[in-house]
Amino acid sequence: MLLSLAALCAGCATAPQRVPDALAETEFLGRAMEQSPAAREATWRATLAGRPGIETSLRVALLQSVPEHSGYDPAAAQRGLRALLAQNPPEDVAAVARVRLGELRLRSQCENESLELRRRLSKVAQIERDLDPKLDPRPDPGRR
Repeated sequence: MLLSLAALCAGCATAPQRVPDALAETEFLGRAMEQSPAAREATWRATLAGRPGIETSLRVALLQSVPEHSGYDPAAAQRGLRALLAQNPPEDVAAVARVRLGELRLRSQCENESLELRRRLSKVAQIERDLDPKLDPRPDPGRR
């Protein structure tokens, strides 16, 4: 009896880690995005304190991609998601990581395009001001 109890306990110690499924992790990300910044911060801290493993690594990377908490770091999120993919994770984990990486890539492209459009608009406005000084909102020291 004692021997079987010891074997059972040893089996618990080497039990495989819980592998996350795509739906649960997608719901986790959705909840994080809907939370208030304070609740998101609490989720971030609780996730960091979680048990090391695939699920925690995935959740940390997912949370790093969501703003308004102390762990927000989109570059680190991308690195974490890529690192997970490099480990040949279960397909559910890989699918969530690939989808979130795609979303982050699209967001980055959109932000870059927006910055470029603002830069171009600024140049057009400057050209118009140069052509017609009356359009320049800056005070002209020679004008009264």
